[in-house]
Amino acid sequence: AGPTSNAAYAIPGQSVVYGVTGRVLADITGSGLTGFSLGVSGSTNRYGSGLSPTQGSWLRGLTGTPLTYYSSEDLILTAEGGDFTAGTLRLAIHCLQFTLPDISMVWAFRHKPVLQVYGGTL
Repeated sequence: AGPTSNAAYAIPGQSVVYGVTGRVLADITGSGLTGFSLGVSGSTNRYGSGLSPTQGSWLRGLTGTPLTYYSSEDLILTAEGGDFTAGTLRLAIHCLQFTLPDISMVWAFRHKPVLQVYGGTL
């Protein structure tokens, strides 16, 4: 309850985020509540504002240009026109994380490439 609600560490660190989607599973309610915004610290509406709090409504917040988060980041829901009292929202973060190559992939770098020039081998 209150003017904001955080999804702690929703965005994993070391990831490139393309967007956030969501669906309201149960009405998001509150005294005077007209909608909500979704974002992060420093940009509380990055993924949408004026979003509907009604069950069955959805959101699709695109980043515009993929954005890198170097450390984990909370998603912040901010109430518009009132405070939150109840509701359920399912969120999906669409992101890419780069993993280190598996040790079995190292063989490709151990073999010296062979270059053939005029029929000879270097």
